[in-house]
Amino acid sequence: MNMEWGSEIGTVFYRWIIKLRRRPIYLFFSLIQPLVWFLLFTQAFSAIGDIPGFAQITGTSDYITFFTAAVIIQTVASSALQSGIGMVNDIDSGYLDKMKTAPIRKSSILLGKVLSDGVSIVIQVAIILGLALLVGVRIATGVPGIILILLLSMVFGIAWSGISLFVGLKTKNSETTLSVGLLTTFPLLFLSTAVMPKPLLPEWVQKVATINPISYISDALQGLIIRGFEWSAIGNAIIVTIIIGIISLGASIALFRRAVS
Repeated sequence: MNMEWGSEIGTVFYRWIIKLRRRPIYLFFSLIQPLVWFLLFTQAFSAIGDIPGFAQITGTSDYITFFTAAVIIQTVASSALQSGIGMVNDIDSGYLDKMKTAPIRKSSILLGKVLSDGVSIVIQVAIILGLALLVGVRIATGVPGIILILLLSMVFGIAWSGISLFVGLKTKNSETTLSVGLLTTFPLLFLSTAVMPKPLLPEWVQKVATINPISYISDALQGLIIRGFEWSAIGNAIIVTIIIGIISLGASIALFRRAVS
């Protein structure tokens, strides 16, 4: 990355951070659903921790502790969804039309946007982790593990935001972007190891979970929260995130260049 390109990305990044500071209510609203899940879902299904074999498989009999990774992933996915909706809003407001004549690289506009989304994700996940500590969740890896959870969440969120950006740029419709985002996130979450340990899932769901990218992110986060630094799981999560990022952000950048050319 040369200095000029970095400066362009930084300028776009700063614009989105200013917008975030002026409208912090968006951070709050995107946290409502994860918080409801965290506070109500875990209470309603706390008996899952008593299922024979659950503690031996996961390393904990506390379902809130196990479910914390699922709440983090849902928070990241919800925040990443806002990326595509924000792009549609820029199309509707005419901002992208102005960018057609701006003397900056088109990729800088998109990269500045997703990096600001990464900051938003770190703030939201930090709030979720703070709440988790308040309700009694103990992070096995301590402060270093919390920092790694924040970094993994940020990088995964940036990669995942490429999906909503692509849908937003393709459809130019915020309702469609929202619908596609919800239709992809929730089925993938429930067909992964985030909500239930793999050996306790139905056989056909286990097969889906094996190829589900959410499972790899979940396994890494659950390891950091419950058991310790499991580097093979962390490595798999990083590889999956890189693959998602190359595909989703690569496709989004190509589509974005055509949209503003």
